[in-house]
Amino acid sequence: MDADGLPLVGPGIDFTKVKPIHHKRTLGFVNHFVKHTASFLNKFSTVCEEKLDDIAFRLQRLEITMSILEAKLESIPGLEGVEAEKYVSSTPVGSTKTSGPPTGEPETPKQQDQPPAPQEQQQQQQQQ
Repeated sequence: MDADGLPLVGPGIDFTKVKPIHHKRTLGFVNHFVKHTASFLNKFSTVCEEKLDDIAFRLQRLEITMSILEAKLESIPGLEGVEAEKYVSSTPVGSTKTSGPPTGEPETPKQQDQPPAPQEQQQQQQQQ
């Protein structure tokens, strides 16, 4: 026996002389394990589906709100060519952070190779 009073199972036991566990008892253990594991997995699946449905609903609501906001912004005269700064999130993809202002540094707009405006073309021609 060890310090807790439990018998030690070690190499000193001859397992050929130990009686086997009855088959019905083994079957009972296996059935109990399978039943409880299946029950747990069913509950887990249900909870995951509910959370996914909630997230899908919230995402749909957010998309609708964004569409309304974009429509309102488009109706303001003088904002046709204005673009907002884009932020790169510093929060990892799998993070659970759900609220607060956007974090990260503003993304610098890339210089696009656009032809110069007509006034600039005229100025360049006059200088040459």
